[in-house]
Amino acid sequence: MQFKERTQESKNPPMKPAVFTILAFTLLFISAASCKKSGTGSDTPAKSKTILLTQASWKIQSVGIDADKNGVAETDVTSSVQACQLDNIYTFKTDGTGLVDEAEAKCNAGDPQTKPFTWIFKNTETVLSGTFGFSNGDATILSLNETNLVVTYDDNLGTSTSYHILATLKH
Repeated sequence: MQFKERTQESKNPPMKPAVFTILAFTLLFISAASCKKSGTGSDTPAKSKTILLTQASWKIQSVGIDADKNGVAETDVTSSVQACQLDNIYTFKTDGTGLVDEAEAKCNAGDPQTKPFTWIFKNTETVLSGTFGFSNGDATILSLNETNLVVTYDDNLGTSTSYHILATLKH
């Protein structure tokens, strides 16, 4: 019987296939672990600002004075707003029109129950402009999502002084 002498190569088989297998498995694992769905976890695209604004009616939640114009109300003046204004319901339509419903409390008994208004977006949808009542003119949009609309605008609140107002509306 003849024995073949083992060479160094046969004593320690080449590591290349094992290294490549481990490397391939590691890369596959890292790539699978790093994959995640973007957005809300669904395949539906983000809603446009028009859809967010028009999908449901809005009601004023809070009003504040933003004296230093940093997007934070330093003084809450919600309690100073008349109840007949706080209960108003604002419905924006996709065609640039809308309705303000006076709801239960009317400021003026002779006013109609609903009043039409117009609106448009300006400055790449960062400004909401129109005649919708809580801000006649331009209101800068700080936030607009499924449930909240936060805007700032200037108003004199019936005085000779101009105030920077921050208003939050909710569905």
